[in-house]
Order: sequence, then C-alpha cells, then structure tokens
Amino acid sequence: MIRYFLFFLAAIFLSIGASLYIQVSKKEFIEPTEIYIPKGSTIEEIGEILKKNRVIKNKTVFELYSRIKNKPLKYGYYRFEGSLSIKDVWEVLYRGKERLFRFTIIPGEDLLDIGKKLEREGFIKKGIFYSFVFDKKNLKRYKLEGDSFEGYFPPETYFFRKNPDITEIVETFLQVFKKKYTPILEKAGVNGLSPYQIMIIASLVEKETSILEEKPIIAGVIINRLRKNMKLQIDPTVIYALKLSGVWNGNLTKKNMGINSPYNTYLYKGLPPTPISSFSIETLKSVVHYKKTDYLYFFSKDGKRHIFSENYKEHIRKMTR
Repeated sequence: MIRYFLFFLAAIFLSIGASLYIQVSKKEFIEPTEIYIPKGSTIEEIGEILKKNRVIKNKTVFELYSRIKNKPLKYGYYRFEGSLSIKDVWEVLYRGKERLFRFTIIPGEDLLDIGKKLEREGFIKKGIFYSFVFDKKNLKRYKLEGDSFEGYFPPETYFFRKNPDITEIVETFLQVFKKKYTPILEKAGVNGLSPYQIMIIASLVEKETSILEEKPIIAGVIINRLRKNMKLQIDPTVIYALKLSGVWNGNLTKKNMGINSPYNTYLYKGLPPTPISSFSIETLKSVVHYKKTDYLYFFSKDGKRHIFSENYKEHIRKMTR
C-alpha cells in the first residue's frame, strides 16, 4: 500500500515538474521593452515588474522557477525583445546582462559635439563632460599628450549602462583608442612628425573631405605646406576656434575668419595645438601612408570633391575657369 502511495506521489511530482518545465520553456514574442529592477527587489517584486511590462505572462510560474533555482537575480536596466521563455528571462536577470545603451561618435565630431550628444541622449550633463575633457590635469592621469582629449575619442558605437559616470565614459573611449589607434601611431614612420602631430593632421583631413581616395592626397598637401613653412589656411580650424570661443553660428564670414586663436591657421603657421575633431581609422592610415605629390593647394569644386594644384597661379586659374 505504501509502495503504491509513494509511486503515486512520485508521479504527481513528475507531472508537476514536467508541467513547470513546459511552462518555463514556452517561447513568447516580446515587443521591445525596457525595464528597471531596483536594488534589493524580492522575487515577487521582480515578477510583478516583468508581468506589468508584459515580459512574462505567468508571474506565479516565474516565482516558482526562481524559488527552485534559488540563485540571486541582479538589479539594473534591461531590454527584452523577441522570442523568449520565462527560463530565458530568468537567465538574463541571473547573469546580470544589463540593458546597455548605444552611443555613437561620428567621424569629424569634436568634443563639443560629443558633449551635447551625451547630454541629449541622457548619459551625462555636458558641463561635467567638458570640465573633465578640457582639463589638462586629466590628460596627465592617462599619460596623454595635448591640452584636451580632442582626438582621443574614436568614431565608434559604444554601449553604456544608464547614467555612467565621467570616468567610465572617458575610459571606454580610451580603451578603443588604445586598442585600435595606438598600434598604428606607434608604427607610424612619417618623417619629422610625432604621433600626436599625425593625430592633428588626421583630424584636419577628416574635416576637409569624406572621400576616401582624396584623404592621402590632402594629407600630403598639408605635410608639403608644413615643410615649406606655409600657413595651412584650413577653414575647419577657424570653425573650431569659433566653437571653442562660443561664437560659432554656422556661418564662416570674413570678419570671424580673423579670430585671434592659435587654432586659426590663416593667422598662425604650423599645426593647431590639438586635433580639431575625431577621425576614423581610414583617415589615420591615409596620413601615415600619405600620397607624395608636389601639390600645395586645393579647393572644393562642388562642395565635395577637390581640385589640386602645385602652385598659386595654377590654383587661381583652376578656381576661375
């Protein structure tokens, strides 16, 4: 009699277990949903959050499965979407696969652009960002050259948790620079130019053209003018000076072209003090492997492509024809 009773109980437990397994393994389609699990939340509270946000349909099954697993679930921001089971959702919370937020730096964006975008997308106040990245003492902490972090934040798509602090943001950017850019700069053999000067030239090239085949030619023009001690006369350096001064309104005029700034390459010979923007790997390589020509001048024909000349007379003739 006892044997049959035990067999009956075992059959019941097996049936319950099988039913639970089926329910926790059943996939349900979840629309893209963001949730936040507060620190210290109980299993019941987590289940309620998931049910309320339609991540799961059966709160009781989730709680029962969590009790059986008996492992702590991690708090944080999460994003769920697609075909997921209760088991899948539990695994995400157990492993702490927090919802990370996407942030993209586009080639040619400068620190001012990046700060505004960080604030606009809810990561950090731009004032906090600017205070850090324009403070020379912070560069020394990371043993970096320059007066600001301009040029050290590569164009890339990054992922941050919600509300990252300034150190996390900066160090995430610098990790990519160290991994992808530093090896190229360390091997760069451009005669007479330091790695930091190569960075500055790369930023100038980035701002001058988006056409890949033009980049090594423009890099060569800049290097040629430097070697001849000619003023670079690059418009984006003036724009950068105006942006730093807080007076850039989107229009480059004869008046603001005369802004007294070390970044103004119409007034001062040589390179500007720092890069003037971010730059892509391709642009950096175009400087390292610049094209050797006798070109000293160029201008934009249609707002995109450039016409190159070896002397001023030729340059004027091409501009006026």
